[in-house]
Amino acid sequence: MVTMKNFLRRLGVGLLILACASSAALAQQSQKLEFADDLAALGKLAAARQVPILLVFTYPVCSYCMRAKAAHLEPMRVSSNYGPKVIMREIETENHALALRDFDGSPTTHADFTRKYDVRSVPTVIVVDARGKVLADPIIGL
Repeated sequence: MVTMKNFLRRLGVGLLILACASSAALAQQSQKLEFADDLAALGKLAAARQVPILLVFTYPVCSYCMRAKAAHLEPMRVSSNYGPKVIMREIETENHALALRDFDGSPTTHADFTRKYDVRSVPTVIVVDARGKVLADPIIGL
């Protein structure tokens, strides 16, 4: 009887660990940064909520970008302490195919938009207001 009790206890702990790991994996999948697609609309949302916009400039094969997103930016986006205080969007610095509407409503691409903010290294984080005006010095690197 003692052996069966220990077995059930270990099984319960194992199932609890598995459930926690599965929940963490699902939560991690749902916290990916969204690519910017319409900054004019995003600016209106930021103005209505009275929050800044955090633009995260990345490159797909940049290991530092992946680490910065996974360790800092994605958890911050879903955090109850920080998530409601800022709107985050990702910009792929070399992507000429990914269409984007700029803050003034004009069409552009992620790559062209990157040049507008003179981003030369990734990851770079720039905080802007609802009209795209830079509010602070950029954060460059990890």
